[in-house]
Amino acid sequence: AGTWDDEHFVPFDWGFFAFIYDETKLSDVPASMADLIAADQDMRIVIQDPRTSTPGFGLMLWLKTLYGDQAASQWQALSPKIVTVTKGWSEAYGLFLDGEADMVLSYTTSPAYHRVAESQTQYQYANFSEGHYMQIEVAAMLASTDQPELAQSFLDFLLSDATQDIIPTTNWMYPATKQIALPEGFEINNKPSGLLLADDVVARNQENWLKEWVMALSQ
Repeated sequence: AGTWDDEHFVPFDWGFFAFIYDETKLSDVPASMADLIAADQDMRIVIQDPRTSTPGFGLMLWLKTLYGDQAASQWQALSPKIVTVTKGWSEAYGLFLDGEADMVLSYTTSPAYHRVAESQTQYQYANFSEGHYMQIEVAAMLASTDQPELAQSFLDFLLSDATQDIIPTTNWMYPATKQIALPEGFEINNKPSGLLLADDVVARNQENWLKEWVMALSQ
């Protein structure tokens, strides 16, 4: 995914957050986050709670990256289109597959699962012109471990070709090492442009941003 420089954390996969839709059911697909926020009131989306869900947290950071101090007002504009906010990804995606929403917050790689594992091609992600917020999944060795050699071996295993080779079709994310070839049908579109806030900025502000999110959706 690019150059990585961290003495504690090892990335083992990565991806982009995105809104997934069924192209046989939704024809007027938003081309940007601004389009989604401004969409007709009959647009129905399902998202996850940023306090309990990684995608939900990612969406909060996505809007904060795009709108800064105006993020709260954008959440308020988006709110009427939100069918429900689930605790986790599985519940939200299940509601979408059951037809309870037009779009669901997930990953750009989610359609790959349907193509590769189910031979279903109707599921797509909406490619937003502003870019898509990224998720990088990492692992680290605890300072308190009494098995440092075993822990290091596991971290090495995560980055081995054997592990990285199965990431796309087990975790349905991009492998962290560039030399791994993606399986046929995994990626049919070019990757979107990525957005990512600095870790220290997120750490310093996340508590206030979560409070802002709660207040915005409760109004």
